Amino acid sequence: MVTQYNTSERLRQVKISRRCYTLLNQARIAPENLVHFYRTYRLPKDPFFPLFFSIKRDYLAERERIREERHQYILQQMKSLGPETRARIKYLGNLERYYNAAGRSPVWQTELFPGSKRRADQYTRYSGAEWHQLFRSHLAALSERYPAITPVIADRVLACFVLGIVPLLIPPARPTRSEVARTYRKLSLLHHPDRGGDPLLFIEIKKARDELVGTG
Repeated sequence: MVTQYNTSERLRQVKISRRCYTLLNQARIAPENLVHFYRTYRLPKDPFFPLFFSIKRDYLAERERIREERHQYILQQMKSLGPETRARIKYLGNLERYYNAAGRSPVWQTELFPGSKRRADQYTRYSGAEWHQLFRSHLAALSERYPAITPVIADRVLACFVLGIVPLLIPPARPTRSEVARTYRKLSLLHHPDRGGDPLLFIEIKKARDELVGTG
């Protein structure tokens, strides 16, 4: 195809408008409409164009197949994370949509939801501490983008996540003291340093408990 173009003086003299270039690039012209395509954009009836459209359509179809395969793989990996982790990720998407004027979640889409197989695979190996750090960084990015997501809101969401609580409301309401006490007791028994737990994670759990039962 390239050779055909390079050896055709007539083709190399053709001036392609922006609209025509878009149609070529997206392979939108069906074979039965080529005659109108030639006439509209004053193009020669050259075998190059049907060949180009055929190759371009196959190329775009293959790209779409690969994209869909990647998308399905990512979804499958996300399903393997467990309901609690998925619920926290979903909540952050809803949180951004609540504060986004268009009801969208651009930061969530680009920074949190995995856009590649590699990132999805990494998520399946994350420890609890790594998830906490990821959520902390994401909430900081949301607060920077949306001033209405105040430090109080961000800290409350993170504290809930650390204790394994997913808020039901946006903005998040403070959990009841009984709920905080119950989840804190469960996690402190599991992660207390005297029982072989991670001291840093235990400190984070205690800090989350204090955040949620404090005043403000």
